[in-house]
Amino acid sequence: MDSNFKTEPLRLNDLVDDLITNHGAWRVVRVLVANLATRRHRRPRTDHMSDHLRRDVGLPPSHPPPVLLDLRF
Repeated sequence: MDSNFKTEPLRLNDLVDDLITNHGAWRVVRVLVANLATRRHRRPRTDHMSDHLRRDVGLPPSHPPPVLLDLRF
């Protein structure tokens, strides 16, 4: 058994206090503000994926399938 195993859940206050203790308040604030200012929600790029992979993840094919002519008489 791991001796560092804790049964009580971690609280956000405890985690933030540890960050400030280890790195300093100004550094923690600077990193938080920088991440909030530069965080962008980007869509994953799927243009490089083959049609087989696109189908596996539930996306439509990148181009429509070829039209097959009806050659019955």
